[in-house]
Amino acid sequence: MPSIQLTRRDLLRLAGAGTLAGLSLQTQWAFAEERLQDVIAQDSIYEDPSLVSWNERYENPPILGRVHGAAWIRIFKGPSVDTGSVRTVYWGYIMPIYRGVHGVRYNQKTLSDIWFETADGYVHSAFVVPCHETFQPTHEVSGTGFWGEVTVPLARQFQRPALNARKWEFAHNNCYYGQVHRVIEAAVDDEGNDWYRLYDDVEETRQAWVLAKTIRKVETSEFEPITPEVENKRITIDLPNQLLTCYEDEYPVFETRIASGTSYTNDTGEEFDFSTPYGDYTVQRKRPSRRMRGGDSIGLSYDVNGVPWCTYFSFTGAAIHGAYWHNNFGLPRSHGCINVTPDAAKWVYRWSQPYLTYDEDYRWVEPGELATKISII
Repeated sequence: MPSIQLTRRDLLRLAGAGTLAGLSLQTQWAFAEERLQDVIAQDSIYEDPSLVSWNERYENPPILGRVHGAAWIRIFKGPSVDTGSVRTVYWGYIMPIYRGVHGVRYNQKTLSDIWFETADGYVHSAFVVPCHETFQPTHEVSGTGFWGEVTVPLARQFQRPALNARKWEFAHNNCYYGQVHRVIEAAVDDEGNDWYRLYDDVEETRQAWVLAKTIRKVETSEFEPITPEVENKRITIDLPNQLLTCYEDEYPVFETRIASGTSYTNDTGEEFDFSTPYGDYTVQRKRPSRRMRGGDSIGLSYDVNGVPWCTYFSFTGAAIHGAYWHNNFGLPRSHGCINVTPDAAKWVYRWSQPYLTYDEDYRWVEPGELATKISII
């Protein structure tokens, strides 16, 4: 995806827009990329996350939160916009979260009334992604490697395994909590730091190195199917209520909020409908991780890497998958897919038929194979 160079005037104009829902995805990412570099240079709280322990900085809070899905958001004195703004924080900001409380719905672009209490006040949950920081032991990489899950709020990818190496600067090259990647190589730098190389399924030869401590090895047991003895399984996706429900023998066994497809307008004012299509489907194919990108031809570029636990159900590429880039479930906002939390996506991936093994990185349903029905109503 080409980078867009924005002037300081552009930055001020975009910052005044708050969330970037009215702008094309290409402009959103360009703003995010430049704004992140801007705040890293000006505010030590945004220093290179590869060198930071957020748990230490915030004295081990119960959970952390990363601003994502908005150019900026405000922290308020209480769980309502009427309580008065304390400060503004920008995309990529990482904060401590001490608890969640019910408050007043933020605006029409959000559904939840949940606010997070932070060190400075209260921030609405829609554009703050809850995450942890858990540093991991290093594992040997052999053969085709192993699946790895990002376990820190934000980690940068480097072009070689060294902290003084050049970083990949695009936002879609960052590693975010909940992503899943294939780890294909390991290295140790001159300072004794352990590194992993991540496989990029679009740019297969790209050297994408991250500190090994930021990646958790996904065990083979995490691919074991959930209730495989049950054959009669189906999924209902209720678009008006933005709910996904899984059934076994007509009994609901799992339910989660979703964010389905919606319409987007590009920079020239053209509107494009990405609504999730109604109808009856079956699970068509699966993959534990996917770099999803598109929209270039219509000026609505998007590029998201390490999208976790993808369960596809249409030839157009619609899938149930984890979304680590927002926390605004309950309202449409995707390009046609069904966004759920990474944990929910993993559950659906393991529960739905057919069941894939650890070594199957991508597979279509075979003729005669049992596949879970999906009804979109």
